[in-house]
Amino acid sequence: MSLTNNELKKRFKNIKLIVSDIDGTLVNDANEISSLTVDLVKKLKQKNILFSLASQRVHSSIVPLANELDIQIPFASLNGSLIQDSKGKVILNKSLIDKKYVEKAIDLAEKNYIKIALCYNDKIVYTEDNSVLRDFMSRLGTTYSLVDSYDNYTDNVLEIIMSGNDRKVTKNIQSKMTLPFGLRLKVKYYRSQSFHGVYNIEIIRKGVSKKTALKKLAKYLDLKKDNVMVFGDWYNDRDLFQFGGTNIALENAVDDLKEMADYVSDLSNEDDGVGNFLKMFYDNIK
Repeated sequence: MSLTNNELKKRFKNIKLIVSDIDGTLVNDANEISSLTVDLVKKLKQKNILFSLASQRVHSSIVPLANELDIQIPFASLNGSLIQDSKGKVILNKSLIDKKYVEKAIDLAEKNYIKIALCYNDKIVYTEDNSVLRDFMSRLGTTYSLVDSYDNYTDNVLEIIMSGNDRKVTKNIQSKMTLPFGLRLKVKYYRSQSFHGVYNIEIIRKGVSKKTALKKLAKYLDLKKDNVMVFGDWYNDRDLFQFGGTNIALENAVDDLKEMADYVSDLSNEDDGVGNFLKMFYDNIK
């Protein structure tokens, strides 16, 4: 249930950490952060209110944004699989997928004519046979690396991405990766929102999510739930909202997230919803 403006402002005095999703939230559709947001994040830092990020993106594609915002503390990439600062000096979590599970996924993909790519902290690797995946993935700012074979790339994998146009086959692969390995892996199946007739699987370590990442970051900073405010727009941000003390959904957010939000902005990411909310926040804590 949404808070009134007065109820919201009462919570402001407790906020010490703000964490934002990136795509569809912090940046506009051109992958730009507004000058208003950059200015306010730096002003809030002077008041000892920190800012961080939690995204599906790989770590290296977040670093330029973190540097633009002068974020020195760790941030979460690949939905929490890696929690690390931009310089790699502080690592709060690095949930690598065991090599045998990576090899099993590759084997299933090849036998069932499903496309597969492997995500690392600094890139996504793919082979020529899987090059179509680049068009299916909306991972802005990511470095994609074409390799001859996955043989030398099964170590240090943080996420496995699979995609196919046969729903039954894709669901079957999800089942085969879940049943034997469910205690170790989180295997998520979903239909593509951007490409009709495309079905995807994302595999990360069990227990990894934006929620667990936020909990680890709050613990590292010695903060409680009430000290944390979060911004989001998409289904995977429900994890953020399950921990955040004050949850802000943008106008373009999915309905599920709006229902969980403490406050729903009337501005979208294209209208700089985050920047304008930070302005209201800053004006009420001065």
